[in-house]
Amino acid sequence: MLRSPKTKMGKFMRETLIVLTSAFFGSSVQIFVMIPNGMTSGGMPGIARLITHFLPVSYSLVYYTLSMVVLIVAYFAMGKAEVKRIIALGFAYPIMLFIFEHIDYEFLRSPDPFLAAILIGLFYGIATGVGYIGGYSSGGTDTLARVIKFKFLNHLRTGDIQMAMDIAIITVSAFVFDTNIAVYAIVTAVVAAKVISAITVGYGGRFVQFDIITSTKAKREQITEYILKDLNRAVTTHASRGEYTKEERRTLSVICTPAESIKLKKFVAEVDPDAFATVMSLTNVWGKRFHDINEADNT
Repeated sequence: MLRSPKTKMGKFMRETLIVLTSAFFGSSVQIFVMIPNGMTSGGMPGIARLITHFLPVSYSLVYYTLSMVVLIVAYFAMGKAEVKRIIALGFAYPIMLFIFEHIDYEFLRSPDPFLAAILIGLFYGIATGVGYIGGYSSGGTDTLARVIKFKFLNHLRTGDIQMAMDIAIITVSAFVFDTNIAVYAIVTAVVAAKVISAITVGYGGRFVQFDIITSTKAKREQITEYILKDLNRAVTTHASRGEYTKEERRTLSVICTPAESIKLKKFVAEVDPDAFATVMSLTNVWGKRFHDINEADNT
């Protein structure tokens, strides 16, 4: 991961690099790989592809319009905090899409749907993973899922809502484009998920242990509620003591998937910026909702 610099200029340069890198990989693969090969995906690109299939309008213009709609919805539904995380990429993506649309270039010299699906997943994974490192979101279905959960379906997990939305987009794409294209979109989603996991938590495990020491008891209770109700994961606490300050605190510990750890990290950063957190990749976990310890080989 990119280390956080200490100077204001260093922080600005780091944030700028994250935004530009994320926008570059995410937008370039759409223009130079996805569209030329007739491919699609879930999320905002999938919606934009469906619209431009029926309407003779610029892809970048559609994407920009959709991003602004999500931005406005997030602002009125969830407030300024959510908007701050998506506004940078919300502007950077469409600008780069517009620039790349005017460049006559195709990444693949001849049509190859399978290779295109792999490349799209790889580039999307890099774009999203790098964005997550900086706490940014492009304002796609992940943001819409949070709004839906916040306003209407608080009993469901955000990830489940987002997955349902992406499945719906890919299903519609199967009827509009081709069944094969929809299958390739699934391949893209799987590759992207693996790349995001590798970037954000590294290789080596299907689960991670996330430990958090909060700055106050109230914030610890708020984060605990999020883990239990939103992530639907169990959480334990244990006493911890800082030998420098001699302060006694309690550490929250949760075992979850890499994707869930990303969401938890973003939530912790939002409600308690002064918290101390660590993530450790696990080789395997035995117990309820994980693997049966009685199985002979479940590694």
